Amino acid sequence: MTEEGTVAWPRVILFDLDGTLIDSVPDIAASANLMLAREGLNPLTIDEVRAMIGHGIRVLTKRIFAARGQDLDGEALDYKTAIMSGIYAENLTVRTTVHAGAREILAHYRSLGAKLAVVTNKPQLATETVLDAFELSGDFDLVVGDSGMPRKPEPDMLLHAIKQLGASPADAIMVGDSPADIDSARAAGIASVGVRGGYTNVPLEDLRPGAIIEQLSDLPKAVEALRADV
Repeated sequence: MTEEGTVAWPRVILFDLDGTLIDSVPDIAASANLMLAREGLNPLTIDEVRAMIGHGIRVLTKRIFAARGQDLDGEALDYKTAIMSGIYAENLTVRTTVHAGAREILAHYRSLGAKLAVVTNKPQLATETVLDAFELSGDFDLVVGDSGMPRKPEPDMLLHAIKQLGASPADAIMVGDSPADIDSARAAGIASVGVRGGYTNVPLEDLRPGAIIEQLSDLPKAVEALRADV
């Protein structure tokens, strides 16, 4: 807190979910392979699926079938997306785990008085279900999932979250692991921190976030570095 009693920068921290706070790819890959098996298609590896995550379940479904030589679009893609959504809804937390340091870093910034939000392309209901299952819901002031708003890398979800929390883009940072996160932060005009080990097939250095950290426990150091530029 500053001498005036307001929260020191950043007042708002937006966190991506998949690949940033949780490792959900085992459940996503298992769901994808259940769907492929129903179609008589060969399974994908976890590494193949990991590179497909980040732009919402419709894009994920399109990429899954494209990897097996099927280019889906329109109603066909809508239908397969609905199937994937249903399968994944039944397997949200079977193999998923919370990343090391996630609970501690959330508690740290809550203790400082920062407003925390999840901003994810994961469907809203699935996001809330996962947060509840891992007892993370109470750590966040706001949860923004995919519910019809333009998804990351568009800036809309981030700007909506910041406005809902009574702040401005200059007050906020985005913490994420993928191009969708870093590009949406840039489009929204807010600082970003990239976390290694997530779901991206593009090196974080190429994405040019404001800072790069090896793990979530390194976030305070990155914030201090970014604060010098505010």
